[in-house]
Amino acid sequence: MSDSLWMACYITKPLMTCPTCISHFLSSSVHVQQREMDIKLLAAAAFLVGVIVVYWFSRGSGPRIPGPPAHPLVGHTFQVPTIKTWKYYEDLWHKHGPIVKLTLAGDDILVLSDPADAQELASLGRRSRIYSSRRPLIYAGKYQSNHMRFTLLPYGEVFKRQLGAFHTMLEPRIVGTYEELQYQSSLRLLADLADTPDNFFRHVPRFPASLIFLLTFGKHLDEEGSDLVEVQKVLADFVYDINPGAHLVDTFPKLDLLPDFLSPWRAEARRKRDREMKLYGGLAMDVKARMEKDPELECFTARLFEQQKQLGISDEEIFYITGTAFASGTGTSAATLLWFVMAMTHFPGPMHKAQEEIDTVFNSYTLPDFSRVKDLPYVFALIQEVIRWAPVVPLSFPHYLDVDDEYKGYTIKKGTTVISSLWNMHHNEEEFPNSYDFQPERFMKKPGQELPSLLGEDNYGFGFGRRECPGQHLAVKSVWIAVVRMLWAYDIVPRKDANGVPMKCDEQDCTEGLTSRPNPFPATFVPRSAAHIETIQLADRRA
Repeated sequence: MSDSLWMACYITKPLMTCPTCISHFLSSSVHVQQREMDIKLLAAAAFLVGVIVVYWFSRGSGPRIPGPPAHPLVGHTFQVPTIKTWKYYEDLWHKHGPIVKLTLAGDDILVLSDPADAQELASLGRRSRIYSSRRPLIYAGKYQSNHMRFTLLPYGEVFKRQLGAFHTMLEPRIVGTYEELQYQSSLRLLADLADTPDNFFRHVPRFPASLIFLLTFGKHLDEEGSDLVEVQKVLADFVYDINPGAHLVDTFPKLDLLPDFLSPWRAEARRKRDREMKLYGGLAMDVKARMEKDPELECFTARLFEQQKQLGISDEEIFYITGTAFASGTGTSAATLLWFVMAMTHFPGPMHKAQEEIDTVFNSYTLPDFSRVKDLPYVFALIQEVIRWAPVVPLSFPHYLDVDDEYKGYTIKKGTTVISSLWNMHHNEEEFPNSYDFQPERFMKKPGQELPSLLGEDNYGFGFGRRECPGQHLAVKSVWIAVVRMLWAYDIVPRKDANGVPMKCDEQDCTEGLTSRPNPFPATFVPRSAAHIETIQLADRRA
């Protein structure tokens, strides 16, 4: 039946009573559906071609930055692992060189493995200014932190304001006034190790935590360490949440446009923020309440409340600044000290050599202090080697490029994330031969050379440029006094099993996010003599 005859039949007969009409109608519907399907397929194909064209021409006109082959739609999104990412970047470094480009769903990532490149892009003049920002993170930045967390702030006025607040606590001249507190906290560590040496995995992190807690909030950690346990949970969540690929919305920001019922991750992030505010806000407001009873109360939080108007910061910013100080200071210093313990179980030779040096300066009846730092160059080198051998932050926190840039002939686009691989820098065979070996001698100075003023000066453990760790002066002094005192008092060895065989301490068994610390391992602390323990106990009773 022709279309004209079908139309005439359709008009003159009741609706769909003619078998021929029904057949023709169904056939026409099939054709319409087929045409719609063809249109959709053509649109999809056109979109795909458009994406590929945009991707191809967005690479820039200069030489291509080296990197592995990418998928035309998702780039390297499914190639980059979310655990031990630094080992993947190490493989890329060996295959493609010190500057490697990756693309995650359209966003470029530049991985640097040469400290000269990191210094140039992060630390010098104009480049420092344009490379010092942070990529906006929707999950951890917008919802979990309400754009208040110092670590995630873009470079700008809010960042400078909070950095100024940190300097009221952490600049070198102020850190020098904290030495007595560092003596007290490290003495407590020695006493705890004497009582329960196998429980070092609790005692060692408690040392920096108790010090930072006292400096920040003006009171001691409770014996159960409930605040420490809670901040460790918050820190673990945060480290996971900022890891590239942890949350799909940070790879595909358009997902933030979805309503709440289609975005359960949003409610999860807000719950985490509520938990952080309960912890950090509670600790800060407790200080404010104590300030009313004791106007002379001295701690970091009290100082911020006193200078709140001058600094131009809100209560919520104070909560995050003080909470960040506690969490960051606790996490990185604790991890460094745990890696030190791990290293000593593997390399007893350097441990005994360091102890011999300490014994020439401090006898068994004299607790080590800061007065003889320059007389302990090997200990200084040993700590530097710990920082190099097992960097707590194997990958620097990502920097973010604010404008297009040209470097070494490469075009680096605005919005590129720049990551310095500290792991690769610390395992560069040209600078550190036999880099996987633990060799403090590599940091020993020649006769007449001065020791660096900071433990991190001969390695790259504290980052680069304007984003360099603001707490490094306090951190290195705390690590130094803890290491020297532990080596003075104890031999650090693997525990033995029921058959008297030393148990394995596996340095490969570590956390796998942006930060790295060993998981619990079977070490113990053996007193070097009864006199050392007697000195510790006597000093502890007097404290």
